[in-house]
Amino acid sequence: MKKLMYTIALVIIGITSSNAQELGKRKFEGREGREDKLTSEQRAEKAAASLQKRLTLTDDQKQKVQQIELDRIKKNDEWRKQDDKAIKSKMEERKAFMTASKEKMDKILTEEQRQTLASTREDQRERMKEHRGKRPGRPGDRIPPAPPIKN
Repeated sequence: MKKLMYTIALVIIGITSSNAQELGKRKFEGREGREDKLTSEQRAEKAAASLQKRLTLTDDQKQKVQQIELDRIKKNDEWRKQDDKAIKSKMEERKAFMTASKEKMDKILTEEQRQTLASTREDQRERMKEHRGKRPGRPGDRIPPAPPIKN
């Protein structure tokens, strides 16, 4: 009887642990690469369509925004492929490029559309700040170790 109980317990533990591992993989795979599966052009189209919906862009504005987004996406993909050290050294170049993209976008949009976009970006920043505080295990979230006790 004891052997049977131990065998059943081992089987239950084995099934539970294997299901837990698979569930973790599925969650990770579900999130992983949703945007990566889209091509640069598709991601630019998606971003332009989203802005058109939010800002009620004209077709001409949408085409120009899509081209700006495509340039931005391709440049970001390029930067992601580079080495970490190279990325850090290119931060100024990135900032200048992002500023130029913003200026191009501002030339296309009307004043009302610019204000709407600015408020949307501000809302996104706020949500990111809130979300950032909820993520466990981030380097900035760790509690520093207690100082060593001196005898």
